[in-house]
Amino acid sequence: MNEYPQNVRRKDRQETDPSFLREVLNNSVSCSIAIEKEGFPLIHVAFYHYDEPNNDIVFHFSKHGYAGEEITDGKKVCVSVYKYGKLYTAPKAVDFGCEYQSVIIYGKIRIIESEEERMQAMAMFFDKYFDHIPKDSYETFTVAQSKPIHVARIRIEQWFGKEHLVPDIAKEAFYPEFPAVIDSREA
Repeated sequence: MNEYPQNVRRKDRQETDPSFLREVLNNSVSCSIAIEKEGFPLIHVAFYHYDEPNNDIVFHFSKHGYAGEEITDGKKVCVSVYKYGKLYTAPKAVDFGCEYQSVIIYGKIRIIESEEERMQAMAMFFDKYFDHIPKDSYETFTVAQSKPIHVARIRIEQWFGKEHLVPDIAKEAFYPEFPAVIDSREA
């Protein structure tokens, strides 16, 4: 395949407005990154930062294991960012569903080699997720501590989104009864 897919089956749910795409990317925490690995996909789930001025997704991963071997410069990737909302019922079971917003991104990997750029990218993660934590309450990460970590950018070459909200035919809408967070278990 030489070109990225640009067709969405459900045109009624397709979102092409860049403000919608940026909103989802700026307000989500994790993404799934699909990389081709010798004929089958490798999925890597990661925290990410959307670098809006450069239109890049920035993420980090261990240099060890499958990700460290397969996520390499110039490799084509597909990224999925997904948020779910309420489940809903309808008069027919076939019409039951779930609200969602999603963005699919196609691009290429660039491993950040510059130590300064890597540290800036790591700082972006902290600013996005941990900016509210007082800086004097923890020891900041060092260059030495970040050595086993690759930091990469995905230049967004193509993107599209989808949104599905509770439709008019819905009888009832509710949030799933699953716990919102992982239940920490004591050993």
